[in-house]
Amino acid sequence: MPPRDAIADAINAYFQYCHLQPLWLFDRNDLSSVEECREETIFSLLALSLCHSNHSFFKGRSEELSQKYAQLAREHIMLRIAQGKVTLSTIQSLCMLTLANFQANDVHLVSLHVNIAMTFAKCAGLDLESHHDEVSLQAEARRRVFWSLHLLHQMYGQHGSVLNIIQDIESPQYVTSHPDFRKKSNLLPPSMPLELVQGGGTQKNGIWAYMVQLSTLWREVRMYVMQCDHTNSEPPWSVESGYAVIGAHLMDLETKLPTYHRYDFARFSDREKEELQQNRGYWSPWLYLQFAYHTIHSTLNHPFLYSSRPQQSAQLAVPNTFWKTSSELAFIHATWIVRLIDMVSEKAYRISDPFIGHCVAIAATVHIYFCRAADRRIREAAQVKMATCVTFLGELALLWPSCRRVLEKLQTLIHSAFPFNRSDREEEISRGTISINTRLMWEILQYDFAGKDSHLPGHGLFHESLYQDNDDSDHEEHTVETQIFHNPTTEVDMSTGGQALPPYSGHPANQSSQNARGRGRQDEQLPYSIARTVPMLYASVPEAAAAPWATPGNSSTKGAAYDPFFQFQDAGSPFYGFWEVGNL
Repeated sequence: MPPRDAIADAINAYFQYCHLQPLWLFDRNDLSSVEECREETIFSLLALSLCHSNHSFFKGRSEELSQKYAQLAREHIMLRIAQGKVTLSTIQSLCMLTLANFQANDVHLVSLHVNIAMTFAKCAGLDLESHHDEVSLQAEARRRVFWSLHLLHQMYGQHGSVLNIIQDIESPQYVTSHPDFRKKSNLLPPSMPLELVQGGGTQKNGIWAYMVQLSTLWREVRMYVMQCDHTNSEPPWSVESGYAVIGAHLMDLETKLPTYHRYDFARFSDREKEELQQNRGYWSPWLYLQFAYHTIHSTLNHPFLYSSRPQQSAQLAVPNTFWKTSSELAFIHATWIVRLIDMVSEKAYRISDPFIGHCVAIAATVHIYFCRAADRRIREAAQVKMATCVTFLGELALLWPSCRRVLEKLQTLIHSAFPFNRSDREEEISRGTISINTRLMWEILQYDFAGKDSHLPGHGLFHESLYQDNDDSDHEEHTVETQIFHNPTTEVDMSTGGQALPPYSGHPANQSSQNARGRGRQDEQLPYSIARTVPMLYASVPEAAAAPWATPGNSSTKGAAYDPFFQFQDAGSPFYGFWEVGNL
């Protein structure tokens, strides 16, 4: 066990960089006395937060000690299980250990620990709640643990699949299983824990709750990518496809996200560094929402998913309209991820969730394609954006082995895509082609795929006798050459920061009075009191008891007479519609 002051520093690092980022397991008072904490709790916390500690005891060997403390935590947890003394702190420890394992790229242990914790939670009844109106410290603690565990399971749990042996006993196969949200049970899960907001009040559905919600959608994205890799599923333009279902859920989430959580209302770039650091419990989940939102769009529309099979022609197998639209969406949202990177770097905001590294890697793989665009401006801009992603991922790799592993694969993918020979490179540019190593691309898109090669026989979780010769023909070294026929229709403009809400619609007015008033300036803003009364064109935004931070008069970015379709009609408008509506 480390010295007491070293443990205290690690606990402070946990609450600064891990609390609500993404786990919500404790309050400060829960860990105020180290002597009263169980050993597995301390060891799990150390394994998770050491990378953020500046204590001299851990300096220069945080990665080594993190692995050691993770092993000690697992041993103590298994002893509790063997003795039949599992408590809430045991499940809390498993949650921290799961995230620490993911940071260390121990993917097998991630699956083991999150599934054990989920089993304990269900056996202990943490997944059900009979009194939703109960407000007590114990009830809130159980709710925090359940929803933190739910988030981990959606983000890092194993894919759900079942055998179709009922239909075919001769040659059964695994089929993916999807929840039917129309069939609801009378059994109810726990309520969301109450979040503190500015002024000392509480709020049932704060920013952390929306992060949990989006993590559930991310699980569906993982399933969709796996289907694209291993099955002959419905084409994405089918109304029954995972692409369509996920897109519908994503649009529904947009309509329900409160106004003050949205990009152009939060004003991350306008806030002081000190303010951002003091409120990491809000801003880290907010950044998760932004990165995850754009990564979902980038992944769903990734050019690789629809051009990766060598027996298929991307231009013949995929309708031209879908190919054009999806590639533009991938370009837009991958560009937004680079914008978020620039924002975070400008504010020197320390990222504390390794999932962000995976988001950045996916954005980089999208920009690889546009590095061969025919338009020189787009091609050179894509090269800069790709380099930005690689540099930022390299910074995260200094913290976490999992990001280091993804960085290595990304760099190898880039090196294989772009020949070093100048004549070959110029020929590829003139032809507009890109060579993609399919195995590396699948491993980046499916980050849990790294688990298959992250442990050598005899090390980690399994004995070498349990390993089989892995002859994975689906992921052998294969290169697909894709020709880039399409360029985005416009350069992405990041000067405005994006439009987070659908355009407002004013009251109908007759043509004569409209002409008398004149069209007005496009950048004219409404007073805050008036803007709150202007209805939205597409959907209403739920009101909340209080914003989690001050919201100066930033509720509207358009005038009352603004035509919501003008941005799409007028080619000279500064508001490029397909970019402006692309943000959360």
